[in-house]
Amino acid sequence: MIENLIGKRYAEALSSSVKQDSLLNPVLENLQAFKSALDNQDQLVRFFSQPSIPLEKKNSMVRDLCDRLKVEQVVCNLLVLLSDRKKILFVENIAEYFEKIVDRRLKQVRVSVQSAQALTNANIERLRSALNSILGKTVLIDVHVNESLIGGVQLKIGDQVADATIKNRLTLLKQKLEKEEVA
Repeated sequence: MIENLIGKRYAEALSSSVKQDSLLNPVLENLQAFKSALDNQDQLVRFFSQPSIPLEKKNSMVRDLCDRLKVEQVVCNLLVLLSDRKKILFVENIAEYFEKIVDRRLKQVRVSVQSAQALTNANIERLRSALNSILGKTVLIDVHVNESLIGGVQLKIGDQVADATIKNRLTLLKQKLEKEEVA
């Protein structure tokens, strides 16, 4: 719960310091790159979690990572501030909330599409066009292949799911048959 509050607060502060909308996506990518570095390097998490390591060394490590990842200055400043306040490990929550802020400011929506087979570019563009007109926002589509779906597609927009997969239809049919057997 506290992670969400911290993530939201710092994401909003970062958003207010990024005045140009054209910089929002690069800043988001920088946050995600730093988060990914923490996710992929357990030693970094242990390093930042260790209270016996001086704050100066932690801040130096943050600056070094910022240089290696070619992070925007505004993001580096935030990361150093987080290190100072012993909240650097909340970067994941901050990135999550910042992504929502970016989407809201740029009037865009992220859609996760799962299908049993790879979708063609033409299918993706038709889907994007249809969703653009329905939602009235720019649609960013992330496509994943999930062979366990057997056929069809599943769309996830925020916390809403539209499931038009054969696997889902079979599950619904099974539940319906089970209810009829009980009756």
